[in-house]
Amino acid sequence: MFTRLRFPTLQTGLVLFWAVWLTIVTLTNLTDALKALGLLPDTFGWASYNHALVRDTVAAHGVPAVLAGILFAGVLLWELLAAALLWRAWNTMRRGAPGTAPAVTQAFAVNLALWSAFLVATELFINYATAATHKSTLIAQLATLLVVRGRPD
Repeated sequence: MFTRLRFPTLQTGLVLFWAVWLTIVTLTNLTDALKALGLLPDTFGWASYNHALVRDTVAAHGVPAVLAGILFAGVLLWELLAAALLWRAWNTMRRGAPGTAPAVTQAFAVNLALWSAFLVATELFINYATAATHKSTLIAQLATLLVVRGRPD
């Protein structure tokens, strides 16, 4: 059974992992946004609670809640785009394209930019509570990119 597993299977599986993971992140942030807008009850449990984190972080620097909501919506759209690009990259690789295919490069470029932007925001708003998570995600995606673009020996 395992004798049929090859390096491209590992590469494709890693892209699939990131597509699934970021889709879940996006959905929990979406439900959190819907709660913040009053479209879901406060008791709805499957939510990220990132909206309050963003709102409170930027409020400490005088940024109004409305602008915090706009920033959160921007992050949500960025995550949605990044997840969609990862699904496209996975489908491209599933059909036999290598990890160097343009769809794969585009997906990782958008994702790495997202986590880099989070780290810049961490410094800009002097809130280091999420820095370790953002940094480790960035590093994990960079490591994945090296594996996905690599060639088996």
